[in-house]
Amino acid sequence: MVAWFRVDDQFGTNPKVMQIPRAERHACLGLWLQAGVWSAQHLTDGRIPGYMLEELGAEVSHRDRLVTVGLWQEDGDDIVFNDWADYQPSRADVMANREKERRRKEAYRLKKAGITGQSPDGTQTDEDTGRQRVSGHPDPTRPDPARPTKEVANATSTRKARGARITSDWMPDSGLIQQMQSECPGLDLESEHKVFVDYWIAQPGQKGVKLDWAATWRNWMRRKFGERGGGAVGARGQSGPKPTAGDRARAIADEFRKEGL
Repeated sequence: MVAWFRVDDQFGTNPKVMQIPRAERHACLGLWLQAGVWSAQHLTDGRIPGYMLEELGAEVSHRDRLVTVGLWQEDGDDIVFNDWADYQPSRADVMANREKERRRKEAYRLKKAGITGQSPDGTQTDEDTGRQRVSGHPDPTRPDPARPTKEVANATSTRKARGARITSDWMPDSGLIQQMQSECPGLDLESEHKVFVDYWIAQPGQKGVKLDWAATWRNWMRRKFGERGGGAVGARGQSGPKPTAGDRARAIADEFRKEGL
């Protein structure tokens, strides 16, 4: 696990920094930064030994200036960062996180080797991720193998709900044709079927997509039969002029629009 030395993005305008004379500021801040990185790397909690300051090429004037403005404190030959624990993780925190990461990786290696169920320290582990869980209390987020997961169920539902467009060779099955012949006597199913297919093929986009073409066809025929008054003659006892295929398509389209189909 990599250790980081954290620097606030407002550090450059900190009042302590602004007290450093401009001519010395870059050199002092460079020393401060190098020392901070070294301490984070070696987990010294902000303490820099005197010998390390020499290795970093610190000049006495720069060292003293950082102490004077309150960024450092002197402790014998060593210096200590002010307020280190307020901005940087402590050695104890870093070591605890490293141990946690080590256990996670060890559990993963055991899983890859075919050894699952317990981590090296005896705690139960998730077989898929290596995450620890309390023994005797199964992870409530793990799926029940006897039931489809929510993702699978949603994906299946989405596929079923997409519907499809009609094709020029689509035909209802013989059972449906017989049903409509019985329900709609006298209706020219063959002629109406041609109008039905041509109408829906011409519909753009999602409007031409249906989940159940058999049900759509059945409703179409029932509507057409109803328009003819159930096959009866006109109100005056005489049959009216036979409508064209275009007339029938427009009339049925109006009905479908009213129903939102």
